Amino acid sequence: MTRSDSERLHALDAVRAFALLAGVVLHAAMSYLPGFTIWPLLDRSTSVPLALTFYVIHIFRMTAFFVIAGFFGRLLLHRHGVREFVRNRSVRILVPLVAGWIVVFPAVVATLASARNEGPPPALPAGLERPALAFPLLHLWFLYLLTLLYALLLTVRQGIVTRIDRGERLRGVLDRGVSLAMKSSMMPVVLATPLAAALLALPIWPQYGGIPTPDQSLIPNLPAFVGYGTAFAFGWLLHRQQTLLGLLRRRWMLHLPVAIALTVACVLMIGISPSAAASPEPLSGLPVTVYAACYALAAWYWTFSLLGIGLRFFARESLLWRYIADASYWIYLAHLPLVFLLQLMLKNLPWHWAVKFPIVVSTALILLFVSYHFLVRFTFVGETLNGRRRRRDGDGTRGETPATPHDVVAALSAVTKRYGTTLALDGLSLDVRRGELLAVLGPNGAGKSTAISLLLGLQEADSGSAELFGLTPDRLEARMMVGVMMQEVGLAPELKVRELIDLTSSYYPSPLTVEQTLTLTHTTAIADRPFAKLSAGQKRQVQFALAVCGRPSLLFLDEPTVGLDVQAREMLWAVLRQLVAQGSSIVLTTHYLEEAEALADRVVVLARGRMIASGTVDEMRSLVTRRRIRCITSIAAERAREWPGVVSAAMDGVYLQIVAADADAVVRRILMTDAEAHDLEVHRAGLAEAFTELTQEAA
Repeated sequence: MTRSDSERLHALDAVRAFALLAGVVLHAAMSYLPGFTIWPLLDRSTSVPLALTFYVIHIFRMTAFFVIAGFFGRLLLHRHGVREFVRNRSVRILVPLVAGWIVVFPAVVATLASARNEGPPPALPAGLERPALAFPLLHLWFLYLLTLLYALLLTVRQGIVTRIDRGERLRGVLDRGVSLAMKSSMMPVVLATPLAAALLALPIWPQYGGIPTPDQSLIPNLPAFVGYGTAFAFGWLLHRQQTLLGLLRRRWMLHLPVAIALTVACVLMIGISPSAAASPEPLSGLPVTVYAACYALAAWYWTFSLLGIGLRFFARESLLWRYIADASYWIYLAHLPLVFLLQLMLKNLPWHWAVKFPIVVSTALILLFVSYHFLVRFTFVGETLNGRRRRRDGDGTRGETPATPHDVVAALSAVTKRYGTTLALDGLSLDVRRGELLAVLGPNGAGKSTAISLLLGLQEADSGSAELFGLTPDRLEARMMVGVMMQEVGLAPELKVRELIDLTSSYYPSPLTVEQTLTLTHTTAIADRPFAKLSAGQKRQVQFALAVCGRPSLLFLDEPTVGLDVQAREMLWAVLRQLVAQGSSIVLTTHYLEEAEALADRVVVLARGRMIASGTVDEMRSLVTRRRIRCITSIAAERAREWPGVVSAAMDGVYLQIVAADADAVVRRILMTDAEAHDLEVHRAGLAEAFTELTQEAA
């Protein structure tokens, strides 16, 4: 998913990377597990320590992964809306699943075909039959299951939840239940219960393997669907209350010993290796119930421990960990054929597992990291997996490309709005794109305020439609991603600035802290002053702070710099550039055309309720024929104003400044009138001239 650095949760990225890279270690270890007959490349040297390593990794890695997938899934949906969510997940999940399988499956088959020349393929354990809708998903099953969960989630959310819970009362009850369970430390028990029940429901359960890997069928087995679906749902709900992450961070030292103790208990019950687990009779009756409960609880206590460790020690940005996090997705997708090949090459060598296993892991990781850096990171494959990368000037490294403005976050479609007999908007279509600053210009009465009111859901159109993050603007989840700074706002005069920010931020799911907001908007010096005691310019600064305190994905600013001095205006401009660079979208209405010229990625000009022009500042300039002419001459400005094609003329020190509709003719006239004219310059018109000409033509 595409997120700003300021909001990027580096801790969760690190945990996700650890879970994926642990999968490489797990598959490398499986060749050396005693009695693990389902692995196609069993080595002559076996290892109990590697069996325990496999056992522990398998307990937590995919549970942790699906929690993070659910968390980031909701973040993406509520930041960019349904359409962008579907597009993004199709590119980042579905495409790697299909393309990856097409590439990986033949490579795995070719490697295993070589191995079968040395003996028959491994057989399924007794009692296990070929599943319905059998399909060899290999290690890419997690993408398939994730796709199913996304589809199920959108179906339930869009088709059921949003219809029966319009006021979000039921979701509020659920949030309070999750919060209570987290604070009371009962959440691992709540989450483990459905997984334990699903494991016990299996007619045949290979108990050492824990949750059976759903890699053989298009129908996931019950424990995998329930266990990982529960993890995904918990991550989704956790994003609704991100303050609960603080509990995980603070309690990791409590969760980790419990996870270790439960794992030890499981091993004592089942055996330390697959061969040891198979030697006695499989657990049944009460013992298997206890084992299933301990295993499910261990999965969740390990997951809580890892999330807490990540939040405690990896919350700050690290270029190294960020690189590893980006690379881990490719490494996990591509690793299996390489691991198989290395295991096959070492399989019959008379070496100890302590030599072979490190060779397999280190060689695989080195080759995969090298392939990522030189063949993936800066190519369309890397862009598909993680987003585009670009080189940073001077140091040869690469970072994220700024967001390209092609994803619509808000839109008006053929909107008409009347106030009595006055036509305010006349079939207006307008979109706001992700990661852009859109300047909306127009004379008084052009329809600017009405258009913004429709996007904010403050008014309804007579015809046409308005969308905000793929939803109607009156939807709460859409409004919670929006910040607004209007010209006239009624704020409690007796409250201090700090109190106003604290109150406003409480309406948002993941706001900046009060101190972060004060620092960002340079209002720390007035934080403890009542709003009524502030100057007009300071009040505008506070209104801006209230608009940005909730980390809005879309920010509406109506004449934000009116009443600000030069220093405060430059500060606000700098913050706006920072927000856009971080991926926010901004809609700016202003009468200061130099402000739009300095800040805007795109300009829209309205007149008489219609859009009369749209494009970049340069494109807007190119729409008009006016040019600026500047020279040192003896010609008086009053005389030049009388020439055909001259729009305006004035003296600027020793220079004559002319705005001309026919620049070529005016330049010839200057040279004919004053042969000694010099320092002659001709420039394209600025945005101010373009705006004037366009609106005059539309009048």
